[in-house]
Amino acid sequence: MERVLDIGERLQKLLEDAEREAERNVAEAQKRADEMISRAKEEAETRRHRAQRGDGIEDLTRGEEEKAKEEAAKILDGYRVKAEAIKKVSSARLEEALKLVLREVLPR
Repeated sequence: MERVLDIGERLQKLLEDAEREAERNVAEAQKRADEMISRAKEEAETRRHRAQRGDGIEDLTRGEEEKAKEEAAKILDGYRVKAEAIKKVSSARLEEALKLVLREVLPR
């Protein structure tokens, strides 16, 4: 009987220890969550202030301008390729038209 009581007391102590550990873990997790929320709020507030002052907009516009310039360069290169192709076709057709005119105009 004493042995059963001793085991019961040990189990009760283990249960109490586990509950205290769980409470510590919950408290630590809550503390970390509160810190993360606090940092996120501070960051959001900082960004809001910067946006209101216009800070950071230059960085955004500079980045977008770079993207636009790169896109424009790609489009320009595409048009250059198309223009070269048209010039080649035009030259071939001009030569063909010239031969046709010369055949019609010059006596044989």
